[in-house]
Formats: sequence, structure tokens, C-alpha cells
Amino acid sequence: MTLPKYFLITMVIMLIIPLLVGCSAATTIAKGADFAVSKYCKIPSAGRSAVREAVGRAVHPNRVEINCAED
Repeated sequence: MTLPKYFLITMVIMLIIPLLVGCSAATTIAKGADFAVSKYCKIPSAGRSAVREAVGRAVHPNRVEINCAED
């Protein structure tokens, strides 16, 4: 049994698209995390505790931890 050429091309495209979307999602997440961390680390250390508490309440029961280079 021989499959039509358009069917094979369609199958290859259907397999490649999820891989490309997965890579772009990882890039988007990395850029977003980089932006958030750089903004957080620009806050003076005294103000970070308030931000830390607010983020902790927002993501509870999960946890996010950011360590700035200056700390």
C-alpha cells in the first residue's frame, strides 16, 4: 500500500509544528523570567521583603525563590 505524497507531507508538518511551538514557548518563558528577575533585583533590598510576601501569597501553596547577585 502506497500513501499519497500530500498525506506524507501533511504528516511531517503535523509532527514538526508541535516541536517548533514548544521551543518558542520555552523562549517566551525564559525572556519573561529574565525580565521579572531583573526588575525584582533593581528593587532596594528593604523593599524586596514586601514583594517577596506578595508573591508568596499569590503563588501559595507553591513557592518562587529569586537570588540576586548583590545579595
